[in-house]
Amino acid sequence: MFVINEITKNDYQSWKIIFKEYLIFYNSKLTESTIKSSWDKIINKDEKIYCLGCYKSSEKTKELIGIMNFIYHKSTWSKKRVCYLEDLFIQEDHRLKGCASLLLNKLVKICKIKNIEKIYWKTKSDNYLAQSLYNKFAIQTDFLEYEILL
Repeated sequence: MFVINEITKNDYQSWKIIFKEYLIFYNSKLTESTIKSSWDKIINKDEKIYCLGCYKSSEKTKELIGIMNFIYHKSTWSKKRVCYLEDLFIQEDHRLKGCASLLLNKLVKICKIKNIEKIYWKTKSDNYLAQSLYNKFAIQTDFLEYEILL
């Protein structure tokens, strides 16, 4: 059985393991201090960065197996706020079991209650497994992403 809840301070070690797996999946690296800073922002409610967790739950245990980090922000294209889904990752041995769908459905529900206009995110062009799920929830836009690293 899977349960979706907001991450708590007690989830740090599990969140960190999953977040590092996520970075490896995308061939990315962050310093330990950056990872800790990310966690601190999630836990500090003044920062307005949120995280939902997917937990594998039984009568005796509750194990974090997936995370979804997201933010709400204003937009020049809308009178309402929008939601950027920054990170969504399910541990490999728990994929294709409905965790990501549960996380997305929960975020949609929260955003409707908060009167958010849209949820948007990105994924790598070769992440076909994720795209097969995302295509059930959203439309793929024609926009490309550009970055200037400073």
